[in-house]
Amino acid sequence: MMEIGAYIEQNREALAAWGEEIRRAVCHQHSALLKVPAAVRVKDPESARKKQFKKAYDDPSSQMTDLVGVRFVVLTSDDLAPIRAHLEQASGWQCVQARDPDEEIEAAPDTFGYQSHHYEVRPPTSAGATWCCEVQVRTLLQHTIAELSHDAMYKATQAVPSQALRLVARSIALMETTDELLCRAIQSVREAEAPALAVRRVACDLARSIDQKDDGDLLEDLLAAYAESIDSTSVADLRAFAGEHSYIYDKIRSRPGEGLFQFHSASILTYWLVQRLQRKAVRAWPFPGSKAELMKVFSDLGISPG
Repeated sequence: MMEIGAYIEQNREALAAWGEEIRRAVCHQHSALLKVPAAVRVKDPESARKKQFKKAYDDPSSQMTDLVGVRFVVLTSDDLAPIRAHLEQASGWQCVQARDPDEEIEAAPDTFGYQSHHYEVRPPTSAGATWCCEVQVRTLLQHTIAELSHDAMYKATQAVPSQALRLVARSIALMETTDELLCRAIQSVREAEAPALAVRRVACDLARSIDQKDDGDLLEDLLAAYAESIDSTSVADLRAFAGEHSYIYDKIRSRPGEGLFQFHSASILTYWLVQRLQRKAVRAWPFPGSKAELMKVFSDLGISPG
């Protein structure tokens, strides 16, 4: 059996490639969730030798679960689930969860300790390789506390004072409370944004009847300017309006490159807003340079701007 340090040196590229395969697969699907760049780390040979000395593995190349590692850091605990599901359900590897903080909390609800989901991910049996990649999935708050406590305590050369342990436990308790509040705040924002996002999707979808170009550039400004007028009834109302006023598509087509009308989804949304708000639409209009096009929308709909 090859000495573990030499084994890592000899297989460094293959170990790194295995970690990179996992990193790439997760990032391809979930990069928007990550708040810290995911990087592959091959275990330091000297660190592996020390670990082998302490653990006395019979076969360290397969029993040592962190020969290569990848860490995925997300914003809040609500963002953990998609990455965990990806790791657990993907067919390209064998995955076992080695550490589940949720189960640990359930078993000891009055204890506040290190929190991070750890997975042991190995190549499929058919690949022949037996080495393991340790994958950690944690929140940004968990990552911050883990890094601080690791440097201050795990690497400490003397016994860690009980007061320090208590302070870390209090920090983790505060972290859990902060994470819960952040999750609730984000969910509240998402619920508030849902009607506007749905209207945006419908406006872009309707614009495709003019052409395949998705001119959604101005939609954000329009939706923000008329936010108070967007509610749970808006999607159905917008669709009904577009069906009953299909002539607006010809109006928009007849004015290519003419200010507002070159942005098809924004134009459709403007027609709907003017029909819905009428004179109130003028006061909140966010594009002073396109006032003339707004007046044409009023004229097309047969509504007086005031």
